[in-house]
Amino acid sequence: MKKHTNFTLSKFIIGLASIFTSQFAQAQCATTPVSGDWTVSSDIILSGTYSVTGTFRVANNVTVYVKGFASGGCGKLEIYAQKIIIDGAIDGNSAGNLGGAGGLGGNAVTSITGDQSAINTCSNKDNTGVLLIEGGKFGASGAGTGAGLQGQNGQTGSGPKQQCLNNDDECGMIGSASGAGGGGGGSYGGAGTSGGAGGNGTNTYTATGVNVSTGYVVVGGAGGAGGNAGAVYGTANATDIALGSGGAGAGGGGRSYDVGLAGGKGGNGGGLVKLVAVDSVKVLGKIYVNGENGTNGGNAGNGGISPNCCSDGCDDPGEATLSCGAGAGSGSGGGSGGGIYIETQTIALVTGTLQTKGGNGGNGGINGIGTTANYSGSVFCGSETITSGNGFAGNKGGAGGGGRIKIFVPSCTSSSISATYSVTGGTSVSSAAPGSYEVICTANGIKENEKEQYALTVFPNPALSYVTIKFKYDLTPENISDISILNTLGETVKTFSSEELKNTNSIMLDLSDISAGIYFIKTTINHLSYDYKIIKQ
Repeated sequence: MKKHTNFTLSKFIIGLASIFTSQFAQAQCATTPVSGDWTVSSDIILSGTYSVTGTFRVANNVTVYVKGFASGGCGKLEIYAQKIIIDGAIDGNSAGNLGGAGGLGGNAVTSITGDQSAINTCSNKDNTGVLLIEGGKFGASGAGTGAGLQGQNGQTGSGPKQQCLNNDDECGMIGSASGAGGGGGGSYGGAGTSGGAGGNGTNTYTATGVNVSTGYVVVGGAGGAGGNAGAVYGTANATDIALGSGGAGAGGGGRSYDVGLAGGKGGNGGGLVKLVAVDSVKVLGKIYVNGENGTNGGNAGNGGISPNCCSDGCDDPGEATLSCGAGAGSGSGGGSGGGIYIETQTIALVTGTLQTKGGNGGNGGINGIGTTANYSGSVFCGSETITSGNGFAGNKGGAGGGGRIKIFVPSCTSSSISATYSVTGGTSVSSAAPGSYEVICTANGIKENEKEQYALTVFPNPALSYVTIKFKYDLTPENISDISILNTLGETVKTFSSEELKNTNSIMLDLSDISAGIYFIKTTINHLSYDYKIIKQ
C-alpha cells in the first residue's frame, strides 16, 4: 500500500435540483439533494450524484447497483454526505464506458468473370472463371479515453470454378476468406493488451485421380491484424477519478460456402464509485467496479460443394466446385477496471473489499471445415477423391487493464485502512497491466486554496446584537447548509437559514437573544466545513 502526503480534497459543486422524492432512485446523472439520513435497506439501482445532509448507509446484505451506460445510466455513483457507512455492497461492474460492437461476418461472393453463383450452382460450365470470397469485418473501437481499438478486416479468398472439358474435367477449388482481427483491451490505471489476429483462410487441398483447374490461383486470405490497447490515463494520487474504458468489438468470421458469423461486442469498462464524507467513512462491505470480459469472435463459414455441372458418363468430382473452410474472427477486448474514490475530512475505517479488475479478452471463433467429394465409377472412369482444407480458428481479444483506487484521509495513523483490494489486469494471451491503489495522507487536512475560495468574513467581532457574514470573494457556491451558532460545549443554541447568504452573498444574524460569551458560527459549503469564533458582548 502506497501512502502520500500531498493530500488535496476534491472540490464538489452541487447543482440545484428538485426536492428529494421517492423517485430519486431513477435519477440518471443529475444531482439529487437528500435531507437527513438515508439508509438503503433493500437492493436498488442508482445513478448520478446524491448530496446527503446526514448519514448515508448501505445496510448489510444489501446491494446498490450502479446503472451503467448500457442501461441508460451514466455509469457512476457519487455520494456526498456527513458520514458514509458501507456495510453491504456497491456493484458498479461493467457500468462504465461501452465496449465496441462486433464486426459482421463475411457474406459476399464476387467474380470478375461473372461467375459468383458458381459457389453453389453451375455457371458457365465449359469455361474457366474465378470467385472471390469476403473476409470477416472488424468490430468497432470501444468508448472512453483509454478505449481499445478495432482490428482489421479479414482478407478475401479466391480460386477457380470448375471447367468441363472433353476429357478429365477440372474441379474448381475456392480458397477461403479469413477472419477479422480481435479488439484491443481497454485501459485506465493499467494498460490493456492488443487483440490477436483473425484466423487465416486456406488454399490447401488434397486430390487423388482428379484435376483442379489452373485457370486461376487458389488463394487463402490472411487474418486481419488485431487492434491495439487503449492508452493509460488519469493519475495515481491526485483527486481525479474516472470510469473504465471499453474494449473493442470482436472480428467477424470469413465466408466460404457458408457465410461467416458476426463477432461479439467488446467488454464494458467498470463504473465509478465516489464517496466523500465531511465526517467519517466506514467501508466494511464491498465495492466492485470491474471491467467486463470480452466475447467470442465470429465463427467461420464451412466449405461446401456445388452440383456436378458436366454432362458426360462420369459423374465425378471434376464436375463440381469445392470451397475450403474459412478463418474465424478473433475475440473482443475486455473492458478496463473503473474508479473507486474514498475521501474523509476526519477518519476512515476501510476493511472491506475493493475491486477494479480488467476484463478478460474474448475467445476466438471456430474455424470453418473443408469438405470431401468421392467418386468410384466404372473401370473407364476410375476412382476420384478431393478434400478441401480447413481454415484456422480466431485468436483471443485483448485484455482490459486494471482501474484505480484512491483513498484520501487527513491522517493515516488515525485511520484504519486494510482493505482487501484487487486492481489486476485481465487475462488473454498475456495478462494486462494492473492499475493503481493509493492511500494519500496528510496532517494538514483540506487543501487551503480549495477552502479559501469560499471563505467568509464575520464582522463586527466582538458583536453586540448583530453580526454580518459575507463571502470574502465574489463567488457564490451552489450548496450551503444552515448556519448554526454553537456554544463552547458544542451545543447548537440558534440556527439560521442560509438562503439570504446564498442569494445576496451576505446575511445579518440576530444574536440579541443569546447570552454574552464565546460562540462559534458553523456552516458547510460545498461539503467543506467552515467555523468562525465570535464574541457576543
